[in-house]
Amino acid sequence: MPAGPAVDMQSISKAFGGVQALREVTFSADFGEIHALMGENGAGKSTILKILRGVYAPDAGTIAVDGRPLAEHTPDAARRLGVAMIFQEMSLIPSLTVAQNVFLAREKLTGLGLIDDVDAQRRTRALFDQLGVDIDPGTELGRLSTGQRQLTEIAKALSQEARVLVLDEPTSALSAAETRVLFAFLRRIRSEGVCVIYVSHRMEEVFAIADRTTVLRDGRHVITARIADLTMDQMVQHIVGRRVGAFARRDHAVDRGGVPLLEVEGLSGAVKPNGVGFALHAGEILGIGGLLGSGRSELARALCGIDPIRAGRVRLRGREIAVDTPRRAIAQGIALIPEDRVRQGLILQHDIGANVRLTVLDHITRTGFVDDRRGRSLVDDLMGKLRVKAKSQDTRVGNLSGGNQQKVVLAKWLAATPDILVLDEPTAGVDIGSKVEIVELIRLMADEGKGIIFISSELPELLAVSDRILILGDGRLLREIDHDEIDGWSADIAEPEARIAASEHALQLAMQQAADHG
Repeated sequence: MPAGPAVDMQSISKAFGGVQALREVTFSADFGEIHALMGENGAGKSTILKILRGVYAPDAGTIAVDGRPLAEHTPDAARRLGVAMIFQEMSLIPSLTVAQNVFLAREKLTGLGLIDDVDAQRRTRALFDQLGVDIDPGTELGRLSTGQRQLTEIAKALSQEARVLVLDEPTSALSAAETRVLFAFLRRIRSEGVCVIYVSHRMEEVFAIADRTTVLRDGRHVITARIADLTMDQMVQHIVGRRVGAFARRDHAVDRGGVPLLEVEGLSGAVKPNGVGFALHAGEILGIGGLLGSGRSELARALCGIDPIRAGRVRLRGREIAVDTPRRAIAQGIALIPEDRVRQGLILQHDIGANVRLTVLDHITRTGFVDDRRGRSLVDDLMGKLRVKAKSQDTRVGNLSGGNQQKVVLAKWLAATPDILVLDEPTAGVDIGSKVEIVELIRLMADEGKGIIFISSELPELLAVSDRILILGDGRLLREIDHDEIDGWSADIAEPEARIAASEHALQLAMQQAADHG
């Protein structure tokens, strides 16, 4: 294994149009380690990694890979030094095969000067064997799932025989099983001396896989430390710049004595859900958990009139209602925050104000004209309440970070004042600071008497906010876990980090057991 740092970046500064993205940042990562790079959106993580990859040239500072300076700031120069990067925005071509994507622009030629697709498929299959996944190299990329495309991106980086492998949110589209396969592979190449730089907003992943971490905030270096020397609470504090306790459970009283706000009885869709029933009370946060394919999103879509209901009844405050279209569900006070905010929740080309006002145009229109003053006042109030970070409501939504985009989706539906909010993966793909704020906002909405259905594969958030948790499997309700059982999982543990870890383990086990039994 080589001695010394694999990557040594000293006093790196970079500005874009007068905005200082990095201020004299020092970052170093060693061979044979997995080094987590942490920070909120806008902290400077992507900028410093793109400088390492040769996409950007720094305004000041020096870069060395295995002691050799990166003097020419181009992707090809970084590649020659052994740096490969898997970007969060995948750089693949859907119309080409998997193998053609993996070896794009680096194809082996036959004796006749033609591209040797057979050789590319053979070598790609060997790369997938290293990863421990079964993907046909001859398949057109566009036919693959998002997770399979992400694994193809990883194979592409491996094909470059990188000595420094940078992964930006590599598990964002992977299932739990695919994530375990990836982690096993990363541990193996770490033992072989490869330097892995790992970027993720998922705290539990970082604590599971990384050896050290560097935290950036507002373009500055905050801390570099061994993961074993930090607690999750300390990590969050370094990232957001203040002490928070968003992922610790709190006492939350729910009055279940009266008629439930929402009752669902035998709800079935075309395929999923299948005979699901539950009650939701005012002020309650009902968590929905389950393994991949359990039918969580299908339940949300059926409740909100997007997918047709084949059988079952829905009652609001004891009165049976129809939710056969989104319009009728919204009119009954049921709103959905969709899993895919980019394609289903926002119009990226429009500004914040236009997106938020979409749900209330009827209420701010007089004699056929939109009351701009009233509409702008409403948007400003919601931006303040949700702490949306933008210059003004005239900022284009496509220019916002993922966390701020999610807040705009929330603002849009809060403007419509629904009684019931169905939140499908509301913290997915957002930075830790935004996660903290979204969790706090969900709690505030419950305190105001709204009924919350919280669907999440992020176990820390699911445990932190839920009064009860329903576990689904193959579209059916397999188990209900009440407040007392959740608290009992960690009742004898004093240390907050250990309490969270014990509860996560218990919930994961409960989900797996329920799925196996089901």
